[in-house]
Amino acid sequence: MSKTKGFLAGTIFGGLVAAAGYGYYKMLTVEQQADLKAKFDDTVADVRDKVVDYSYAATDAVASVREKADDFVSDKSYAFDTKVADLKASAEDKSAELREKADDLIASAQEKAADLRSQANDLKNQVKSDETDDSEEDIVLSPTDDALDSETFEELTEASAEPEILNPNVGLSQTEVKGLSDLSEK
Repeated sequence: MSKTKGFLAGTIFGGLVAAAGYGYYKMLTVEQQADLKAKFDDTVADVRDKVVDYSYAATDAVASVREKADDFVSDKSYAFDTKVADLKASAEDKSAELREKADDLIASAQEKAADLRSQANDLKNQVKSDETDDSEEDIVLSPTDDALDSETFEELTEASAEPEILNPNVGLSQTEVKGLSDLSEK
């Protein structure tokens, strides 16, 4: 039953981290998403592996010690009760140590997740500032602008470029224009 609880706790923790990261992930550019995805995948995989390993190790150690203690008690007389108590105490100590290590790993994962969130926020703010810089470069002219008098605007609208009409019956081989294959040979 404790294996099930450990698995469920790991699944819930992974789901929460994934949901928070996905929100920030969608706000980034494609390159930033790829970079952040690689970092995040590596971190989550490492933390998940360590937490699962420690959970299984703790469960196995406790089960093994309890099994040995139960066997020992059934085989020996009441005189060995102190040894059984010592074995159970050492099992509890090992279990507590392993839980402590698992808690440290979870805290480390939360710190890394917070770091990734802050990096995502920084990238998001950087992207937003880049977008505001780009919007200042657009110039739109209309006949009502003070900088453009009506005569100049009329001259711009009246000026026309003559389109070049290509002869559809003449191919590149019949003209002096070089094609892509001619250019790639050099």
